[in-house]
Amino acid sequence: MVLLLLPLVVAIVLLDRFYPKPQPPQEAQKYGFVIIGAPKATAKCERFETRCLNGGKVFLYLLRDSTKTLPTYGDTVVAKTQIEWNRQYGRAFAAKYLVLPAMEHKTPLQMRLYERLAAAGLSGDELATVGALTLGYKDDIDPEVKRHFQASGAAHVLAVSGLHTGIIYALLVGLLTLGGRVRPMHENKWGRRAISAVIIAVMWGYAWLTGMTPSVVRAVLMVSLFEVGRMFYRQSFSLNTIAAAAVLILLVRPSDLWSVSFQLSFAATAAIVLLIGSLSKSLPHQEKTKSRILPYFVGIIIVSIAAQLGTLPITMYYFHQVSTYFLLTNLIVLPLATVLVPCGLLTIVLGGSWLGIQIGKVTWVLSWAMNHSVGWIERLPGSTVCANINGWMVLLYYVLLLLFWLFAFKKTN
Repeated sequence: MVLLLLPLVVAIVLLDRFYPKPQPPQEAQKYGFVIIGAPKATAKCERFETRCLNGGKVFLYLLRDSTKTLPTYGDTVVAKTQIEWNRQYGRAFAAKYLVLPAMEHKTPLQMRLYERLAAAGLSGDELATVGALTLGYKDDIDPEVKRHFQASGAAHVLAVSGLHTGIIYALLVGLLTLGGRVRPMHENKWGRRAISAVIIAVMWGYAWLTGMTPSVVRAVLMVSLFEVGRMFYRQSFSLNTIAAAAVLILLVRPSDLWSVSFQLSFAATAAIVLLIGSLSKSLPHQEKTKSRILPYFVGIIIVSIAAQLGTLPITMYYFHQVSTYFLLTNLIVLPLATVLVPCGLLTIVLGGSWLGIQIGKVTWVLSWAMNHSVGWIERLPGSTVCANINGWMVLLYYVLLLLFWLFAFKKTN
């Protein structure tokens, strides 16, 4: 009998030795993920292609959070999560995470110019804000300050994009034409082309200085197309210009189509081009007033409303909230930024000289006013409203907006 049971016992021992045992559920651990691809939007997350510092390729799903800046190529994301592995790659989800900016985003030139701002007397949050507005250097911005900008609807001010390139462009045109006093040269064919060539070269130089981020590349590309049109006396800024810029960018980086910043910037620009004329005619005319201040603020209101109409469904879809005081924010922040950017650039040029320190004091005051303004607006009751829509509702919104423009606004043109 014992001899008969012996083979059974041996078989059980061998099975226990070589048969894979069921693994207990993996506990969440802290991992580091280096971003190696552009984000792709899902229902409630952004999916990033990453390289796990522990080894292996991982698709990392980050829950959208309007108080956080999404990582970009080269950044490292630190999160406590579980990784589900298959043969080729892993998958992980993180609701809470920390983004460590890539060191290569800070060029040596940016560092030197940032130090010139500090040499002029700027420090703390004010130094960080001026560095972000002028150089695209955002590493030193306090998370609390960043949250104030985002919740108040002023996050676009911290990212060098259309606003900043527009200010630089206006300064260049004013300098090269001496405020319009050299119009004969500008109206001359070769004079206009020479001025446009200088503007294009300087704008791309500024894009390189600020790190060639996607937002500034899009803005500078549209300015370049605008100036090329002016060289040949063609209609300059139009939907064709926006479409051409989008096509050129997508030819180089097709994945940008799924980028939230790409969608927001082009939706805002297209809405401004389409709606600004009709919105201007809907508001009382200010042509008879001798003051330039009132038309300026009316213009801010018009542009803000147009941009908000263009980006509203994208904001609700991705971030599930809307800034209710966006008009108040823009009425305060945009004039400050219009003065702050030139003052910041002049402070960089002059550095720690006596004049640089004096202008640095003005720059500090403007930066302090901006930071405290967005903080005050963020603390107002109901500064943000929660909203959640799906992709079909986004599509329906844009169809209705287009029909409204075609059958209502266009009649006023």
